[in-house]
Amino acid sequence: MKRTFSKSIGGALALLVLVGGMQISVSGQSDEGHEPSLVGVWVTQVTRRNCETGEPIGAKSQIQVTFAKGGTLLETIGPSIFRSPGNGIWKREHGWNEYSFAERFMRFDAAGSFTGSGVVRAALTLDETGDHYTSTATNDVLDVNGNVIASGCATSVSTRFQ
Repeated sequence: MKRTFSKSIGGALALLVLVGGMQISVSGQSDEGHEPSLVGVWVTQVTRRNCETGEPIGAKSQIQVTFAKGGTLLETIGPSIFRSPGNGIWKREHGWNEYSFAERFMRFDAAGSFTGSGVVRAALTLDETGDHYTSTATNDVLDVNGNVIASGCATSVSTRFQ
């Protein structure tokens, strides 16, 4: 019984040492702790823009984007009967701080009928702290058959939720 108890205590201590040595990252550091990472939850302010002049169009909007390890993302918007949250994919581009993503959401009319979808494609640059990024994006509005019926542009400023 002493031997079993000693093995249990030894195993528990080994587990504590292993868990104690693991790095849990809430900041912008990657799993390796060397470079900032996009993985995490971001509070984002979006400004729609005129694609030709770059001038702002309408009021800024707030969204929340979650970038998951492995390259998927979820965009959460405020309550809307006209569109769903967005789902998409992201990847690292050139260098340590350049990324791109594409997302898709569904669109509805006031009666709740499906009217098509929207696709957003963006390029973003993570700052040196790993806690802020800026992006430029284009978006296409598609009808129920997948035909592009309108397009737009936007910029955003994002801060990591901590």
